Amino acid sequence: MTQSSTQSQSPFTSKRVLALATVTLLAGWSLSAIAPESEPVEPLRELASEAKTYEIDLSHSGVLFKVRHLGLSWCWGRFTSFEGSLTYDEKSAGCSIEMSIDPASLDTASEGRDKHVTGADFLNVAQFPEAGFRSTKVTAGEDGALQIQGVFSLHGVEKEVELEAQILGQGDKGERFGERIGFEGSLRINRRDFGITTYPDSAVGDEVEVIIAIEGKLK
Repeated sequence: MTQSSTQSQSPFTSKRVLALATVTLLAGWSLSAIAPESEPVEPLRELASEAKTYEIDLSHSGVLFKVRHLGLSWCWGRFTSFEGSLTYDEKSAGCSIEMSIDPASLDTASEGRDKHVTGADFLNVAQFPEAGFRSTKVTAGEDGALQIQGVFSLHGVEKEVELEAQILGQGDKGERFGERIGFEGSLRINRRDFGITTYPDSAVGDEVEVIIAIEGKLK
């Protein structure tokens, strides 16, 4: 009885096994047809930096300042000797600037005043012959606007400042001038923060605005 029962079940069992095997093979073939073997993924490559470094063209650039006189008007001046470079990435608007300024090159259109301001009462260039600015962080805005945080040095003191700046233009200006960039920014400092404390604010203003205008030539 047992042997007969086993033999009667064998054909059914064989058919079921064959059917399962066939389904499995068909499913495998369908999946391989729908989802072909994927190609190996290449490792990510770092994008090449598009930053360009421009050397400051002294004859087409300027470092100017203005300060209130007697609380009535602005007294203007400039520094005629400075140097440095500007690096700018047009694609990401990444920017950095570094420049040194010779405070002894002060020019206020008055020889007597220049001698006074570069003397001990103000800049004291004999003791502090260096000044300058270097950026530490840049935030890009719209239409070339930049918020540049950095360090301004003057009178032997360094202070963090913020330069509100803008890229005015950039491009190849032909064989004579080469590739150039235009940059302008301004910052405000309190002269007393830099140890320049002579004269009350009613005579010479405490706040000084510094304007940095640069035309740079690609190195």
